[in-house]
Amino acid sequence: MRGTRKGQVPVANQWVVLHRVGPDKAGPLDSVRTGASGGYHIRYHTSGDTSALYFASTSYGGVAYFTSPLRAPRVSGDDATITVFDTTSGPVALKVGGRHIIIGIPRPTGNRPVGEVYDLQNDSTVTVIARDSASPVWSAHLPPGAVSFQLNTSGDLAAGAVAHVGNIVGLFAPLSPGIRQLGFTYELPPSSFPLTIPIERPTGVLEVLVQEPAARLSGVAFREMPPVATDGRVFRRFLAQDVAANGVLTIDIPKLIGPEREKAYLGIGVGVLLIMLAALLYASRRSLPRFAMAAVGGRAGKSARPSKADALVRAIADLDAAFECDPSPAPAARTAYESKRAKLKADLAKVLAAPRTKA
Repeated sequence: MRGTRKGQVPVANQWVVLHRVGPDKAGPLDSVRTGASGGYHIRYHTSGDTSALYFASTSYGGVAYFTSPLRAPRVSGDDATITVFDTTSGPVALKVGGRHIIIGIPRPTGNRPVGEVYDLQNDSTVTVIARDSASPVWSAHLPPGAVSFQLNTSGDLAAGAVAHVGNIVGLFAPLSPGIRQLGFTYELPPSSFPLTIPIERPTGVLEVLVQEPAARLSGVAFREMPPVATDGRVFRRFLAQDVAANGVLTIDIPKLIGPEREKAYLGIGVGVLLIMLAALLYASRRSLPRFAMAAVGGRAGKSARPSKADALVRAIADLDAAFECDPSPAPAARTAYESKRAKLKADLAKVLAAPRTKA
């Protein structure tokens, strides 16, 4: 049947091919032409591997259309109907019914894995095809710095249907009326955050999943939903509906995590030691005889300021490392962590600001 705005119209004299796809073998089994009413009839027997799939297809206007897998002993009616459409390369308003963005925690390389899935919606009665090999049916932009692009081929899109050039992802596969999903993944370096994502088209549903507990989102009126867990990973979930075009989504993720945090605390420790050495040098110049006598008597080693400051820096680092081991801390745990960390920082500030005690 051919889909039109007035309803379905029979397509006569159209070749219909029966296919078998299985792990043992795959290929066409039989074919037949449709009658005046668009009807067709093919008798076949299943064989070989029991997981094999059987389905019927036809090509109309250079575009292939398929039935769902034929599972019952006798399939007819809607389950056997193949709906075809006229094609056009002209402008058709394709909608973004949904856009889903998933951001994970950094890999050992420091890059964060990002996944995106678009629900592309064709509400017309024509199949949209590319005008030429350089003009995609639909396109999207990747963030600057994106690397390791991969197309998700688990759906009905083949690798050749999508072209990735620079930061542009172009879809060249025909889009028939209905909804088609386009999914892909890439990685972003730490320098890409805070991440800004322009909303290029009106979007029915915008969903963001972020594995980082401390992530902050702005620019779009999100509602935070209950977290979701998959493969042992917990993601915070944000949802927005009817998002207008020309907006900008910003995803801010603290950079001081893992190795970066250790480097930062190493820098703090070195800075503290330099400050203490400068203080000791200044004090020795003001009271050289007294300091020399204390050193000879072994009393210079009794000053506790360097060891106490170092211990406080280490305590802060250990506290942060322990907190990061919990990917989804409870509110009470987060409050206790922040309170304890604030106290340690205050103690460190007091130690560094305290005047040197005279011998």
